[in-house]
Amino acid sequence: MMYSYHLLAVKINYMKSILENTDDITMFERTAGSSKRTVYQYRDKSTHQRHVHRSTTSTGHELERTFLLRQAAKAKLAKYQSIWNSTFVTPCPVLDLRKIRRKRKPFITKELFDSLIPCSNTKKIIRPNPYNGIVFRSKSEREIAEFLDSIDVPYKYEPLLQFDGTDVHPDFVCFLPELGAGFIIEHCGLIDKGDYIEKTIFSFRLYTSHGLLPGYDFLFTYETEAFPPTSDYFVSQITKILDAICSP
Repeated sequence: MMYSYHLLAVKINYMKSILENTDDITMFERTAGSSKRTVYQYRDKSTHQRHVHRSTTSTGHELERTFLLRQAAKAKLAKYQSIWNSTFVTPCPVLDLRKIRRKRKPFITKELFDSLIPCSNTKKIIRPNPYNGIVFRSKSEREIAEFLDSIDVPYKYEPLLQFDGTDVHPDFVCFLPELGAGFIIEHCGLIDKGDYIEKTIFSFRLYTSHGLLPGYDFLFTYETEAFPPTSDYFVSQITKILDAICSP
């Protein structure tokens, strides 16, 4: 796993914030006659009173969601903290995530990302590269997807994006739930071909003309037929844009 310093620090701080800002909930089973009921218990932080609710009630459903959220956050925090301790010498810094979020208003918001439908490009795939239930158009795109999965960065492959009536299908629209911000990755796999260069220039101009910032809101990666990229190339380029977004 190749987590960057800033991305991993953001993930650790985000998981800690979930645990700090939600009630510690206990789940247990209570026997009533011959049947068992799942109940959730928590202690109010302000009154210190103990509250118990069955899972079948509306409050119980809310407590169940919070309980599962906290369980997932605990597991992820342990994972990320272990990676940090084995990678970096210094302790993980305490970050003001709200300050990082305010650095720049993102183009890819949670609302936009959630609305996107992956694999919306109907163009025929000539050289299919299946991975994790998705058929990618090239080995390089599959490698990008594998790396994004390895560092827990959600993405949607070739969704439909619209810019003032112009339809485009970016290769990857990625999202960082920890910061509520996303970015686009376009892989230019035939950059030595004339028509492909024109398509790349069009996309670059389209993004920048709508206020997207290169290296922050979107990333272009490149290859030619004679010089295919290595996995380290994608790691390096994606890490750079993640550091730009995640750095304090």
